[in-house]
Amino acid sequence: MNKRFQITAIGAVLAAVSTSSFANDPGAFFINANLGQSSYNSNTSALNDNTAFSTALRGGYSWYGEAWDFGVEAGYVDLGKVSGAVSADGISSNVSAHAKGPLLGIDLKYKFENQWFVSGRLGYLHTTLTESASGIGSQSAHGGGGYGGVGVGYDFTKHFSLGAGYDNYRIKVRADSVNASGNVGTFTGFAEYRY
Repeated sequence: MNKRFQITAIGAVLAAVSTSSFANDPGAFFINANLGQSSYNSNTSALNDNTAFSTALRGGYSWYGEAWDFGVEAGYVDLGKVSGAVSADGISSNVSAHAKGPLLGIDLKYKFENQWFVSGRLGYLHTTLTESASGIGSQSAHGGGGYGGVGVGYDFTKHFSLGAGYDNYRIKVRADSVNASGNVGTFTGFAEYRY
């Protein structure tokens, strides 16, 4: 992963933690759960079924403002397992890939007066990518990455929201001196509880 991106993401999180005066209202802790579909797009993949079921769980703290909320988040994303079949020299094999890992980032929310809101997030993802092939075995690789996303939702109460969003996860891993990278996009529905 680009070191400048890592430094920027870490700096933004540290700045967020030190700016609690950002909001009029102190804010609240939150937990956010996402369920939806992921779509793998890799420059090294031969998979013919690139969609999977995706989940993410995030927790953090948001500082409240009149129109804007600013927060920090940490969590874990499972981008699902995709599979397919490849053939080489008359030999076919079933292959699969599964990406997941912990994440750390910042989020921003703009609130409209009618309880609707739009949101965005940006952060760092530590990826574990497990690939397997029938008759050969499996191998896991680790690496850095990043993510960003946007969403829209509705605040039913001060403590509870529902919405939908799109997140893009940039995956970079290294195994046996080989670098692999790709993007996984997710369309999800989410529920958030603030306390």
